[in-house]
Amino acid sequence: MTEPQENYSADAEASSTDPHDWGRAMALAVTRLAEQLAPEGSEDIHTSLVGKDLRLRIRDDGSGVTITVSTAPAADPDD
Repeated sequence: MTEPQENYSADAEASSTDPHDWGRAMALAVTRLAEQLAPEGSEDIHTSLVGKDLRLRIRDDGSGVTITVSTAPAADPDD
């Protein structure tokens, strides 16, 4: 039996609803997530993401979107 893994999550806001404008917010959310996963004192925090499956969620927040990147597995549609 596999032990449950802790899930991590990070958000960032984009001020536009146009996907062409979301790059900076996505990069910020990924960086925030890497900061949570990397060992303390790590010089290259982004290596903590290599080989991980990540989940991306985009929510409308009126004038833009909130982008969430997490290590949580995708929800089972049958649940």
